[in-house]
Amino acid sequence: MRGRFLAALLLATTILWAAPAPADDPEVPEKYISVDEAKALVDKRQAVVFIDVREKPQYDDLHIKGARNIPLDSLRGRLRDVPRKDLLVLY
Repeated sequence: MRGRFLAALLLATTILWAAPAPADDPEVPEKYISVDEAKALVDKRQAVVFIDVREKPQYDDLHIKGARNIPLDSLRGRLRDVPRKDLLVLY
């Protein structure tokens, strides 16, 4: 289980570093976190929402437990569905 979690986080980090995009809202800064930092958030049970931005078939193959699937091409229209009080981690 831990291996799958770390593999998914590694994939997330790779995706984020491979295709960074500027934030639409300059008041909301982007922050990139490492796999270890993401795992620390989970270990501390901090209020964090993982959003898997891949297409559904890739999400179905492997994803972080509890992550929500919102494909990148539909992300802008569906962000209203995500609680704003929690930290969002997109991968």
